[in-house]
Amino acid sequence: MWQLATFPMAWQTNSKWLATFVLWLFCGIAESSTLAAIERLPGYHQLPSGQRFQVELIATGLNIPWDMEFAADGALLVTERPGRLILIDAQGARELDRISDVLMRGEAGLMGFALYQQSRDQRYIFLCYSAQKGLFGVENRLVKALLGRFGLLQQEQLLSWRGDKFHNGCQVAIGPDQKLYVTTGDATEGPLAQQPESLLGKVLRLELDGSIPVDNPIAGSAVYSIGHRNPQGLTWHPGRQQLYVVEHGPSGFDGVPGGDELNLIRPGENYGWPNINRAEQRAGLVAPLYWWERSVAPAALAFSGSEDRGDGRGKGLHSAEHLVITTLVGESLIWLELDRAGNPLSEHRMLHQQFGRLRALTPGPDGHLYFATSNRDGRGQPAAGDDRILRLIKVAR
Repeated sequence: MWQLATFPMAWQTNSKWLATFVLWLFCGIAESSTLAAIERLPGYHQLPSGQRFQVELIATGLNIPWDMEFAADGALLVTERPGRLILIDAQGARELDRISDVLMRGEAGLMGFALYQQSRDQRYIFLCYSAQKGLFGVENRLVKALLGRFGLLQQEQLLSWRGDKFHNGCQVAIGPDQKLYVTTGDATEGPLAQQPESLLGKVLRLELDGSIPVDNPIAGSAVYSIGHRNPQGLTWHPGRQQLYVVEHGPSGFDGVPGGDELNLIRPGENYGWPNINRAEQRAGLVAPLYWWERSVAPAALAFSGSEDRGDGRGKGLHSAEHLVITTLVGESLIWLELDRAGNPLSEHRMLHQQFGRLRALTPGPDGHLYFATSNRDGRGQPAAGDDRILRLIKVAR
């Protein structure tokens, strides 16, 4: 065991040096190389443009991976809904920590997270998860912690709101404005999504310390937009910095099944749930940018660059890009081709029913897309090795 008396005298008398050592020991980032593939799976997958892809297997044996993101050192962090935080690097996969107060019930559990690199030796993680409240209640919590070499340190709860077995939202991301964005579901009570004073059925916006930004649309409130049912994925266009969110539509008990949505989020807007759905129009409410008549259950989304559409330069009216969306019920990667203004032009489904339910998605530092199955969540049919992390790589045409 390390003893303070064995350190150099200068370290014992200089708290700054000691603090630096402690940060290095517990929070320092080890160097990591590109994640090695277990195998490259046979077969090619092609977009209408002719661009071809193959799939590589990165990790197996996960238990309901919900979200994932790369750290600055190239390691991949993954949340599992039962409560584990997994780290995958060049040495393989291991449990980094287990969140002890996570409640896994129905769709509830450990869900979205976001990483923030404050300095080379200090990185923070923001976690959204469900916990027990009282004897039978569910509470969703937003927690900030220092991400150390051996787990989480200095955990601090920033916010909490009512949860449920279903419709928790609970995706987390740091925007280009360095603000923290959190999605919340309606907890199966749709009318609360229309109440600005409720945190349910919303997109929330916070400072990284949990305080309310002064430029939020409602003074003193974390609410950024209202009228959402169960938003589970959010991302920003890398150039225009527009915020896109996908959310689940009705499932029968609260409306005609289907009507999943892609929304372009603007501060202070009302996206209509439960008053409108699909292409319905009503004054003061925003209809979806794109929607699906039959449920696909969109889970996560990410941009996949621009594509030359014929002018040889990738500019002007011929320039297009893709928004890639994982789907649970749809069991596909959906590629939405967007025009230069960000409007959907066409849809293509890739990997349909080849890997089952797909949820987590993130761009890698190597330029490839990484995605995860969700076949052990009680609604899928697990195959050998599930749940799995996979990598989609471009190959020569």
